[in-house]
Amino acid sequence: MTDGANNGQRQLGKLRRVVVKVGSAVIAGNGRLRPKVITSVAADVTALRAAGLEVVMVVSGAVAAGYAPMGMASPPIEVVERQAAASVGQHRLMGILSKAFKKHRVHVAQLLMTPEDIENRRRFISARHTLQTLIRRGVVPIINENDALSDDENKVGDNDHLAALVTGLVSAELLVILSVVEGLRSDGGAGPVISQVEIGSSIDHHISHSKSVSGVGGMHAKVAAARLASHWGVPTIVADGLSAGMLPRLIAGEPLGTIFLPREKRLSARKQWIALRSRSLGSLTVDEGAKAAIIERGASLLPSGIRAVQGHFSMGARVDLLDLEGRTFAVGLVSYSAHDIDRLKGRKQSEVRDILGFEYIREIINRDDLVVL
Repeated sequence: MTDGANNGQRQLGKLRRVVVKVGSAVIAGNGRLRPKVITSVAADVTALRAAGLEVVMVVSGAVAAGYAPMGMASPPIEVVERQAAASVGQHRLMGILSKAFKKHRVHVAQLLMTPEDIENRRRFISARHTLQTLIRRGVVPIINENDALSDDENKVGDNDHLAALVTGLVSAELLVILSVVEGLRSDGGAGPVISQVEIGSSIDHHISHSKSVSGVGGMHAKVAAARLASHWGVPTIVADGLSAGMLPRLIAGEPLGTIFLPREKRLSARKQWIALRSRSLGSLTVDEGAKAAIIERGASLLPSGIRAVQGHFSMGARVDLLDLEGRTFAVGLVSYSAHDIDRLKGRKQSEVRDILGFEYIREIINRDDLVVL
């Protein structure tokens, strides 16, 4: 982890495709749309395209664009009201974006997506093909989460997670998150910008939990998105989205904002798919020995290491693995249902058939179905 300014240029490698996420606080300062800022972002994206890059955008701001026409004095807090405001604001936001890109003779397309669209294999492939066709035709895809129909109250208006999923969906080489902050600052936002962070290093004490008026994610959501993007082997840059010309400068390697460098080993396609799924259907609490074996030796999860089972799930479901302090350290696909695992917890592998009357495999989660976070 490197603090402060870095005089050297960043080496981003060969870039072909970039995902640019623009936060609601950038697009809508104090809950009001900023047409001039949107025009500036459109100019930046056009500059990247002129440099030979393909760009996919993920935007927030539908709630901010829709609450005033509904007669509200400030961005709503209640989930249903945020959903309603998003449904009003979607077309208003897209109208301004379309107008901004039209100045550069660039067409845009709107796609409303949810994490579930990416988790479902058939919809994943359909979305990928649609995006590839739009890019090939020279159209800028603009993705927003379908907030009007979202059933996750913590995600209405927060598209950082979606941006990381889209990065994997389109096989991009870089994720840029434009925010109203200059990057991750040390000491919870009180210190200088941290120029570089290696995914896996301890940075929790640097993360501020404050949020903008119109945003719901904050720096915590951006760091979580960077961690998710690292599973595809993709770096993430968090930078100031209010500065005109920021995107071309970042792509040129200027050490602006904070770059989150991914883990050295990229996950296999199968493990990327496991990590990509946004929701676990339950959790398993394991002892310290099982945790150490999984993290240090890449071992499978055996019945003997399980201490507790939470949730109701069937065979093949994704679950979180928790340590004894309740912290999630891995996710995986279970080989048995919650009911069967509850019967097997703490027992030996050799006892599986005697306890259940059958034996599928002796591991609760095979190492090939485990992803350490």
